[in-house]
Amino acid sequence: MRRLKKSPNAGSRSSLLQDLICVEYDLASLKKVKKWLEAHRTLEIRPAAHGLFAASSSQATDSATGYQNVWVRDCIMIANSFRLRGDSQTAIACVQGLTQYFHKHANRFHEIIGDFTRALKEDPQRRPHIRFAANSLNELPEKWPHAQNDALGYALWLRMVLANSGAYDFQKEDWEVYGLFPAYFEAIEYWKDTDSGAWEEGRKINNSSVGAVLAGLSEMAKYLTQARKTRSTPANQLSDDLLRLIERLREKGDERLKSTLPFESPPERLVDGALLFLLYPLNVIQSASLQDAIVNLVRARLEGPIGIKRYAGDSYFCQDYDKWFSPGQMSTDFSDRLEFRDAFLQPGCEAQWCIFDPVISIVYGQRYLKNPSDRESLRLQTHYFNRSLRQVTADGKCPELYYSRDGKYVPNAHTPLAWTQANQALALHLMEESVSKRKA
Repeated sequence: MRRLKKSPNAGSRSSLLQDLICVEYDLASLKKVKKWLEAHRTLEIRPAAHGLFAASSSQATDSATGYQNVWVRDCIMIANSFRLRGDSQTAIACVQGLTQYFHKHANRFHEIIGDFTRALKEDPQRRPHIRFAANSLNELPEKWPHAQNDALGYALWLRMVLANSGAYDFQKEDWEVYGLFPAYFEAIEYWKDTDSGAWEEGRKINNSSVGAVLAGLSEMAKYLTQARKTRSTPANQLSDDLLRLIERLREKGDERLKSTLPFESPPERLVDGALLFLLYPLNVIQSASLQDAIVNLVRARLEGPIGIKRYAGDSYFCQDYDKWFSPGQMSTDFSDRLEFRDAFLQPGCEAQWCIFDPVISIVYGQRYLKNPSDRESLRLQTHYFNRSLRQVTADGKCPELYYSRDGKYVPNAHTPLAWTQANQALALHLMEESVSKRKA
C-alpha cells in the first residue's frame, strides 16, 4: 500500500478522505475508503417513486433547477449500477417504472411511426418525452429537447439485458411498449437522425446516440433469436419481418459508427465524453484499438485537474455561471439558442464533470479483471478511481460538476447527482474485485 500525496486542489474537500487515497490499494486500505463513504452516505441512492430516481435528491419538489424530476438516461445508468453490484431487484423496479411511463404515453411512438410524411419527428415536443415527473408519471409542460435517441436506446438495452440474463423475462405489457421501439427507430431513421443527444443541446447526428440505439437493438435481436428456439414468446412477436427489420436497423447503425468513430459528430464535434458510454455501460465497441482511441481522446482533450469536460467549448456552468443566469434559467432549454450561452464562455473555463472519472476507472477495471496480467489497466483503474474520490465534497457528496466561481472551482447545486453516485459506487465495487484478484 502506497499513500498518495494530497492534491493541490483538495483544500475545499475532506482531508480525511484525502488521507485514505493510495497509489496502490490492498483490501485493508480500500476498506477504510469504503467505510468513510458509508459513514457519510456518499453512495446512498433511494428511488423517488415507481422505482425511479430523481436526478438529484437535494432538490425540492418545486425547485427551479428541475433536477427533482426523472430523466430516462439517468435512471438507466443508476439501475444498471445496482444490477452490476448484485442488486437486480432495484434495477427491475426502475425498469418497471419506466415501462409504466412509456405505456402511459405510447401514443408518442404510435404517432411518429404512423406519420409517413416524417414531419412530426422534427418537433421535439412530439417525440417520447425523456424527462418527466416521478410521482405521477406525467409529462412536464415546459418546452424541452426531447429528441434524445440515446435515452430510448438505453431503455431498450437495459430491458433486454435483464431479459437475456434471466433476471426479468418479458411480460405482455413489455411487448406493448418495447415492441414499438424498432419501428420507431426506423421511422426517425436513427442512423442519420439529428438529435439533442446526451447533453440535450443543438441537434446533430451523434454517434453516442446511434451506438445506444444499436446496443438496444442488438440485445433485442439476441432475445428474439433465443425465444424463437424455445417458443417462449407469442408467435406474432417472432415474425421473420421483425427480425429482418432489426437486422436492417443494426446494419445502418454499424455503417455509421464504422465510418465516423472515434469521433462524436464529425465535422461539427470530434471529441465528446458521451462516447465513453459506448464502452460502459453499453460495451457496443468490440475493437480494442477503437476503445483506446475514444478513451485516449477524452483523456488528452477533455481531462482537467478536477474533473472532465463534456466537450471543448461547453458553456453549461461556465465561469461564474450563476452570475449570468437566474436559477430558473441555468438549467433551461438552450437547444435552439446555444450561441447565446456560448458567448459567456471564456477559453478554458468549461465545467469539469464528475460522472466521467469513475466511468474511465470502470472501463480499465473491466479490462484488468479480464486480464489480470494487464498491470497498466490496474494502474489506470486506480488513478481514475482516486480522481473520482477527490471530487467528493467535504460532507461526503458526489457533485454533478465543478465550475469556476470567482476564480475558484466549486461544486454546483445539483449535489449529490445520482448519476455520479451510481458511477462512483460501481467504480468502488470493481476496485474491490481488482484488489482481491491481484491478491489471489
